[in-house]
Amino acid sequence: MNHSSNSHSRMFLMELIIAILFFSLASAICLRMFAASRKMSGDTTALNMAINQASNVAELLKYAQSENEPFPGCMLGAYPYTVADTAQAAIYFDEGWNHCETHNAVYSIQVTQQDENNGIIPFGIAVWDTTDNNAAIYTLDLKLHAPIQP
Repeated sequence: MNHSSNSHSRMFLMELIIAILFFSLASAICLRMFAASRKMSGDTTALNMAINQASNVAELLKYAQSENEPFPGCMLGAYPYTVADTAQAAIYFDEGWNHCETHNAVYSIQVTQQDENNGIIPFGIAVWDTTDNNAAIYTLDLKLHAPIQP
C-alpha cells in the first residue's frame, strides 16, 4: 500500500510541476504582449501629437502667407524658442509636447522653405524624435501660393 501511495504522490508532484511551468510560460507571453502594447500606445500618441503639431505649423504658415509675413518671423511669434534662419526653422518640444528650449527637447519640428516656383512656395515640415536617433515620426509637404505683390 505504501508503494501505491508513493506512486500517486509522484504523479501529483509531476502534474503540479507541469502546471507551474505552463502558467509560467503563459505569464511570460502575457508580459511580453503587455510591453509591446505599451510601446505601440506610446508610438501612437507620439504620432497623433506630431500630426497635430505639424498641422498647427502648416496653418501658421498659411496665415503668415496671407498676411505677407516673412517665413522665419511668423514662427517666432507663436514659438519663441524657435531656432531659425532664412530658409529653415527648428521648433522644440519636451516629452509632454510643450514648446521648450533646445536642451530640453525630446521632439523637434524642422520646417524648410524651398525656392518659389511659378508663384508656389513649397515647405517641408518634418517631426523628429530626438531621443530615438532622430527618427522621423511624421512629414508633411505644404505648397502655398506666393502673395500677390502690388
